[in-house]
Amino acid sequence: MTTCVLIVDDRPTNLRIYAQFVTLMGERYSAVTYADPVEALHWLRDNQVDLMVVDYRMPQMNGAEFIRKVRMMPGTSEVPAIVITAHQDRECRLAALDAGATDFLQSPVSHVEFCSRALSLLTKSKKSVTLRQRASETERKHAKIGETTSIEGPSGKSMLEQIIDTIPIMINATDRSGNCLFTNAYQSALFDKDPDEMVGADFASFFEPALAANSRRRNELVLKSGLAIPHYEEKITSDGVDLIFHCNKSPLLNHKGEAIGVLTTAVDITARKFAEEHRTHLALHDMLTGLPNRVLLAENVKSTIDHCKKSNGKAALLLLDLDRFKIINDTRGHHSGDALLREVADRISRVIGSEDFAARIGGDEFAIILNKFDSVDSLNSRCTKILNAINEPYAISGVGQVISASIGVSLIPDDGDEYEEVLRMADLAMYDAKANGRNCHRFFSEDMNDIAQADAALENELRDALSENQFSLEYQPIVDAQTLEYVGLEALIRWDHPIRGRLLPIQFIRVADDSGLMDLLGNWVIGEVCREIKAHADEGIDLPRVAINVSPRQFQNHNLCDELLASIEANGIDPSKITIEITEELLIDNNDEVRATLDRIRSHGVGISIDDFGTGYSSLQYLRDLPANCLKIDRTFISRIEHSAADRAIIGTIAHLAHALGMRVVAEGVENDAQLDLLRISGCDEIQGFQIARPQRAENLRKLFDGRKVDQPSRSAEG
Repeated sequence: MTTCVLIVDDRPTNLRIYAQFVTLMGERYSAVTYADPVEALHWLRDNQVDLMVVDYRMPQMNGAEFIRKVRMMPGTSEVPAIVITAHQDRECRLAALDAGATDFLQSPVSHVEFCSRALSLLTKSKKSVTLRQRASETERKHAKIGETTSIEGPSGKSMLEQIIDTIPIMINATDRSGNCLFTNAYQSALFDKDPDEMVGADFASFFEPALAANSRRRNELVLKSGLAIPHYEEKITSDGVDLIFHCNKSPLLNHKGEAIGVLTTAVDITARKFAEEHRTHLALHDMLTGLPNRVLLAENVKSTIDHCKKSNGKAALLLLDLDRFKIINDTRGHHSGDALLREVADRISRVIGSEDFAARIGGDEFAIILNKFDSVDSLNSRCTKILNAINEPYAISGVGQVISASIGVSLIPDDGDEYEEVLRMADLAMYDAKANGRNCHRFFSEDMNDIAQADAALENELRDALSENQFSLEYQPIVDAQTLEYVGLEALIRWDHPIRGRLLPIQFIRVADDSGLMDLLGNWVIGEVCREIKAHADEGIDLPRVAINVSPRQFQNHNLCDELLASIEANGIDPSKITIEITEELLIDNNDEVRATLDRIRSHGVGISIDDFGTGYSSLQYLRDLPANCLKIDRTFISRIEHSAADRAIIGTIAHLAHALGMRVVAEGVENDAQLDLLRISGCDEIQGFQIARPQRAENLRKLFDGRKVDQPSRSAEG
């Protein structure tokens, strides 16, 4: 007899693949395929099926809706249904469970997993059908015997007994010695026996040894106490198939109220148990990697803390964050990024011990609890082992990929005895590892806590400073390398702190960036520069172009371009008066949205300059493809130009490359005449630094831009 598998998926390619998987299961299996779930429902009205494989996301109706409609049809309530979902479809799975789904497969589906799951479900389904058929046949046989004698005769069955035989619940009664007094057809069908064969036999002997021992123990408790044992679960294996039953045991009493036997009932809850366990798994595990999630991490950290307190033991919480993972998502796509995350999760699981714990707590961040280590040295070794495992090359979609990670470590209970506290400390240590070059691990120290507390206080002060208008701008002139005429300005933010005086960006920009205040601060700078250009124009002073530093975080704000152009338009200034300076970090994290934003900004006439060039790791492809028209050489090269032939060669090469790409070259940090002369020879177009002029307050710009030309660099530096 052929076993029929119905496959419903709106993608023809998937239908062909899944149908091929069915043929791999054996000659007895056949597939019926439909791309339209509505047509599949019409087919089901007149045909029977043994298994359904349904894609969740379909245009006509989703997988949950399809299964719900199927379950309303007569004779389909027990047909197993596999739903195919994406890795992150948590809510879809819950909806499918509510509709009556039996199991799930994650797309893309391998033939091994497909065949294994399908055969397992068909085996369990067949077992349930067989039990019902056996019970029905037994009941009909006894009913027929009853008809040949009398309805209430010794060979027949009463109406109550027939009802008991018909219901799909296992029922049996045993005497004080455990011998079977009665069993219904459904119970005897489980053991493939006739009820009459079982009467008088030791009922527990039909079970495997461990289950038999449990049954005898529970019967003794009921007989001894005279009380029922309700609501316990038992796993019973029949013909190699595991079934879960919800059981109850109650005493059988004589007319004196004495317990003379035990009545046991059991309901098959295998399908319901799967749904409950799957719901629990969804709530406590990450859909992509299968690792525990943040909820289960919290439970395990808390229990680890309690255990360490009681046993005077030690443990460690590790926070692991992949380095520059965003680049993989942007350049290779999220599918490759997901595949990499799954492989990282597998490597972490393999390298830690059986007594340890690993979780994915979001994005590319993982947490690990190491429960056993002899010393700090051994803990160092284990962290290094984890990093080495992650550093091994990956083959993602047939393409090689390498990635590293940074780990922060907090010790339990030395660094804290509260979950939130040890997590925060591991987080601080992880960021310290990032700041120290990545691909390493760092232990939490009190210095990190002090820095974090100071940063938190500074963040509050920054918020007050924004609302109280404590910020101002200074402008550093940029001159033509050959004529020394002013050709530009760079806007530099200053914080007029009420207690600490005027603060430079190095003293607060990092905190502004980390806290998310950079958007507000950056928008203020853009608006203030545009207002200054307009205010000077109203006085008849034509300021040269002004460069504005824009942080990578500001590019996460999708309104950056709109806000910049709106400010330019509101002040009625020429867009060419503004240049935005971006860093190589933005190029490293480049994605299509950043590229589109830069293209749009450039198309409106705003200049784009790459700042601090030579200190990052951006590729020449980014330099070629991005719409930049200016390149700033980092001051570290300038500071060594007098004594390093290599640095002079690097600067000359950068200048040549930039000119070939149609970019101006600006050298910043020029501090003496020797540097100036060498930079002119190297091909730099523009110069910026203390040798030319120090940053000027806005009110001093009127003095600088009155048509004067800079005659000598040293004289300009005095301004």
